[in-house]
Amino acid sequence: MNNRGLIRYVFASSHTTKGYYTFIPELIKDLEQVYILKGAPGSGRSTFIRLVGEVMSEQGLEVEFWISALDSITPDGVYIPQLNLAVINGSLSASIDPRYPGIKEHLINLGEYWDQAVIDGQRLQIIELVDKIELARQKAYDLLQELGRLKAEQRRMNSRHMNIEKLGQLVKQLGSEIVANRSGEKHYFAGVLTIDGWVDYVHELSHNCQKRYIFKGPSGSGKSMMIAELARLIKDNGYFLEYYHCGLEVESLVMVIIRNLQIALIEAGSVEIPLKPWDVVVDLSLYMEDYDDDRSRESSINSRNIENLLFEARQQLEKSSTSQQELKKIYAGAMDFAGLDKIRRDLIETIRPGKP
Repeated sequence: MNNRGLIRYVFASSHTTKGYYTFIPELIKDLEQVYILKGAPGSGRSTFIRLVGEVMSEQGLEVEFWISALDSITPDGVYIPQLNLAVINGSLSASIDPRYPGIKEHLINLGEYWDQAVIDGQRLQIIELVDKIELARQKAYDLLQELGRLKAEQRRMNSRHMNIEKLGQLVKQLGSEIVANRSGEKHYFAGVLTIDGWVDYVHELSHNCQKRYIFKGPSGSGKSMMIAELARLIKDNGYFLEYYHCGLEVESLVMVIIRNLQIALIEAGSVEIPLKPWDVVVDLSLYMEDYDDDRSRESSINSRNIENLLFEARQQLEKSSTSQQELKKIYAGAMDFAGLDKIRRDLIETIRPGKP
C-alpha cells in the first residue's frame, strides 16, 4: 500500500525585471524550525534538500518543494507543513541567514565537508567562473529591465481604454458569487524564466479546484487588477489565500487560490490553460472602449519585442548556468559526501515524526 504524502512543486524565487527576488524569507518567517544550508555550488545543497523531502513523503507527510528560479528541477527548499519545518538553501543570490540562531534556525555549513587544499588548487578558475556567472546574470537583468519598460508602456497604452465603472461592477458580481476559516496568505511565483525557457505550474496547481475564473484580455485590460481586487474582498471575509505572482513583475498577480473554497482566479494573458467544463472565462476586452485594430497591432509589435528580450535574457541565464556547472564540478570534487550523508541522516532522525 502506498502511503506516500502529497508532493507539490512551487516557485518561491524568480529573475524579475528588478533583479533576483525570493519569497523564501517570508515563507519561513513563522515556522517553528528552519535548517539553513550554506555552501558553494556543487556542495550538495539541492541533493540534501531533495532527499529530506523524499524521506518525509515516504513517511506519509505532505511535502512542498520550492523550486530554483534558474533550473526547474533543482529545489531551493522543502517545507513540511505537519512539522512546521523547512530545510532551505541559504546561499541563494539573496543570502538567507538565521535570525534566531540555534532557537528557530539551525545553520549547516557544508563548507566544513570539503578539502580546502583542492579548493585552493583551483583558486584562479573559481574566481573566473564566479565573475562569469555574475556578468551573465547582470546582462540578463539588464534585458529584463528593458522588457519591464516595454510591458509597462504596453499596459499604459491599453489601460486608457478600460471602463473602470464596468470593471468595478464585475468585481462586485464575481465577489458575491465566490463568497456565498482561517484568514492569512502565502506568496509564490506562478512561473519563472529558467534556462529551459518559461516554466509555470498554473494548471498543475489549480486543476483540482472545483471552479476556476480565468481572465483573458490584452495587456493593460485589468486582469491582474481584477484578481487583486477580488482577492482583497475574499480575504476580508476571513479566507486563507495563496498568491501567485508574475515571475517577471512581482507586483502583478497571475493567480490566487482559495484552498478552502477550491476556487482559483487566473490571469491567462500569457499562460496556456487547458479549459475544463466548469471553468468560467471572463474576457476583459469586452470592458474596454475604443480599442481598435491599430491599438491591437501596436500591442502585438510590443509583444514581439518583449519575446525577443525574453529569449536574449534566457541565453544569458544559460551562460550563467554553464559557468555554474563548471564551478559545481570543482567543489563536488572536493566534498566529503560520506560526512554530508551522515549529517543528513542525523537531521532526518531528529525531525521525523514518531521518534522516541
